[in-house]
Amino acid sequence: MKMRKTLWKYACARAGRDHADDICSKVALALYRRLLSGPLAESVNPYLWTIVKRTTGQHLLELAERAESFVGDDTTRLEDPEQHISVHFASRAEFDEAMGVLKKDLSMLQLRAFVLAEGYGLKAPQIAELIQTTSGTVRDALRHARRKLGARRFAVRLGVVSDVD
Repeated sequence: MKMRKTLWKYACARAGRDHADDICSKVALALYRRLLSGPLAESVNPYLWTIVKRTTGQHLLELAERAESFVGDDTTRLEDPEQHISVHFASRAEFDEAMGVLKKDLSMLQLRAFVLAEGYGLKAPQIAELIQTTSGTVRDALRHARRKLGARRFAVRLGVVSDVD
């Protein structure tokens, strides 16, 4: 219990505040399962550090895979709520149309960075680690994607505003 706050801060620093609770829950479950098999031979603190580091890495890889499947061509995985972030579209056709517009106007880097930042709440350093680039590249991609998304022509293509004023 003494290390709980420290472990949470580590998870927060690596994966962001939105994901720290999930990671800490997975760590607690892993520790509980290990203790069911008997007492630890070594100290608990090093064991917890090992678990939190591994769990954080696995969680970030899982997010990367979800983002890749979200922006990839295989849209059948989007029907499983465990496999994607929630999106509030009225219909699957509307979602497919919106993703088509996004894919046409945004580069793959911009699209992945945008989904990870806006959909998962990750910051540039975490996104850079996931897609294996630099934080500066991610920030530039996000800036360009947001600028494109803010254009009126883009809103018209998405059907958010009408073409007639």
